[in-house]
Amino acid sequence: MKNHIFPAFLLLAAVMTAAIGCGDSDTGPVDGTAVMTGTTDTTAVTETENIYANDLGDYDFGGDVFTMYTRDVLTIHDNMDTEATDGSTINDELYARNARLEEKYNFTFAEVLEENTTDKARTAVIAGEDTYDIITTRCVYAFNYALEGLLYPVTDLPHIDLSKPYWDEELTDAVSIGNTRYFAVGAYNLSGYDFTHLLAFNKEIASHNDFDIYSEVRNGTWTYAKMQEMMKAVVSDTDGDGDMDEYDRYGLLSSSKQILPNFWIAANETSIDFDANDYPVYSLVSDERFTGIFEKIFDLVYENDVWYVNNTNQNVPAEQVTMFINGQSLFIDMGAFYLEDLRTMDTDFGLIPYPKYDEAQDAYYSRIEGCEQTCIPVTNGTLEMTSVILEAMASDSAQNLVPAYYDVLLKGKHTRDNESVEMLEVIFGNRVFDWGDTIWCEQLRDGKFYPMMYQNKRDLASTAKSMEKTMTKLINETIEAFEELNK
Repeated sequence: MKNHIFPAFLLLAAVMTAAIGCGDSDTGPVDGTAVMTGTTDTTAVTETENIYANDLGDYDFGGDVFTMYTRDVLTIHDNMDTEATDGSTINDELYARNARLEEKYNFTFAEVLEENTTDKARTAVIAGEDTYDIITTRCVYAFNYALEGLLYPVTDLPHIDLSKPYWDEELTDAVSIGNTRYFAVGAYNLSGYDFTHLLAFNKEIASHNDFDIYSEVRNGTWTYAKMQEMMKAVVSDTDGDGDMDEYDRYGLLSSSKQILPNFWIAANETSIDFDANDYPVYSLVSDERFTGIFEKIFDLVYENDVWYVNNTNQNVPAEQVTMFINGQSLFIDMGAFYLEDLRTMDTDFGLIPYPKYDEAQDAYYSRIEGCEQTCIPVTNGTLEMTSVILEAMASDSAQNLVPAYYDVLLKGKHTRDNESVEMLEVIFGNRVFDWGDTIWCEQLRDGKFYPMMYQNKRDLASTAKSMEKTMTKLINETIEAFEELNK
């Protein structure tokens, strides 16, 4: 698997660290990832502005309306437009970005929001209606729209330059199929950050046990084994009743459905592979490394009651957030969007990536649990305007919206420090998209792996074999459909 470094974030770290007034950092680079340390040198700001600049010329779209159809979801930053400022950081920067672009290119944004789905937009495209310039929707919906022949590949747009650092080239490659890129993940897509998983840890518990977790990450020694050692040390039957329940202390709080994919991706594995022609392959039956890692994850969380066993399918269960705030766990799994829930916590907490499988691993990898995808409907009759606006949105967002997003993540009174900026660089720098966790989540992650984790059923070999016929048929039908589209 390729290293998913996004160089734009590396420069952002320097700007953010200087902006929060933390001074120079005396820490070295994190293993596997180049990290920019804090500086007040204005050259860093200039370099950041230059690297995010686009190569677009001057365009005047004569006051045309650019209409976006967006899936409205409560657990991500989904809006692509906003009608007014309201004093909140991200909303106001979104308003400012769109105002800048509207003035520069003489057009007007319009956004239609549909709760949890974009079926009405799909219906309009099937009917041949040129109603929407772009559709932004859940990755599995977007994939199905492409499969139905409803979308232009993003590379068909004349002014999109995917080599620019405001496009995440590795994530864009991860959602391609047959070397056709129907989608591109740009800096305007905050859901790509919202859905990224990380670990928060209780600094007080860590200090009491002499754990220097940040140093472990920097030194490249933050591994499965090290995390297991720490979790085992803090487990406590706090109320002394002989049962481990919601009143006791654990090493890890996490929803059942999140554990397996978080850790296997952290070990640089995916449940769906791709062949030399960029087509998906189901190889779990014969993948010995994946099988070994899968079994190791069960050992990691079930030994010594380190994990608070639960059957919830919530992304970040509210009950577990309360337990973490109350000091009942060393670690908690968090999606970046949910970090705001920890702001009432009196005890200091830190942010770190999931651990490597072992010290030989080249870098830390973070799971992105899907993200919204920007789709270009085949009914779009203004491809030039669409490509200019998307390129400009990505460029401007890298310079302004993403730093605003970082500011929100770091706004809590306990996380605004050098280490937080540094660790977010590592977390966001290597985001990995696994089709078995996203596009085919129903068949694999939720359909098979989630109940296995809750029930402590570790026999991957038989489960993988039982799914082979179904997954092979699904993949073959997918490949045939895309090959037909690409003729």
